Amino acid sequence: MKHKTQMTFPVELTFEVLDPIEVEGVTLPAQLDITKVILTVVGPSGKPRQVDLIKTLSEEELFLLEDDIIENYGEEN
Repeated sequence: MKHKTQMTFPVELTFEVLDPIEVEGVTLPAQLDITKVILTVVGPSGKPRQVDLIKTLSEEELFLLEDDIIENYGEEN
């Protein structure tokens, strides 16, 4: 038997802030680039293992995460 459901797990995001760039006289704003989305799970031996989930996320999901970082990063700094 199988059952599908949704679960929420805490993940650690690693990102870079890319400098603004100028293209044809127009300055584009700084951009975020998410480089890792790490989920820590416990393996069969009981040792924690880190799994990078970035390649399992769609472009839309990455954009939503970037928006969330921009909102919260501005409040923290």
